[in-house]
Amino acid sequence: MKHFLYLVVLLAACHPKEKEPSIVGKWEYVRMETYNPSEPINLQDSMLNALHESQKGMTFWFGNKIFKATSKRPDGSTEPMGEQHYELAEDRKTVVLNNTGRADDKFPIIELSDSLLKINIFYSPKAYMVFKRMD
Repeated sequence: MKHFLYLVVLLAACHPKEKEPSIVGKWEYVRMETYNPSEPINLQDSMLNALHESQKGMTFWFGNKIFKATSKRPDGSTEPMGEQHYELAEDRKTVVLNNTGRADDKFPIIELSDSLLKINIFYSPKAYMVFKRMD
């Protein structure tokens, strides 16, 4: 019995940590959300609705230090919006797009799970974008 307890303790100590969700992959825009759940995005507001509609079909792709963004044309084809180097801050709470000739863009990650990426690319104190994993 004593050896069994040692074995259980050893196995518990060797149990791997839970894997943190990865930003690497392809993400598609779903919606905008506010930081205050009691004040949802008002899509009846024509400006907010136009912004939401223009973002439909937008994808972000995070690969091996390369970030790509595309948008969807009315005919359904995709149009490249940009490609550049990126890094994830050590705390995994900020995406840093490495720019040339100007300061880097730093976008706070609100939430990152295996299926959702919530990120503030508006520099807004009120709202952020929600993307779903596509791969």
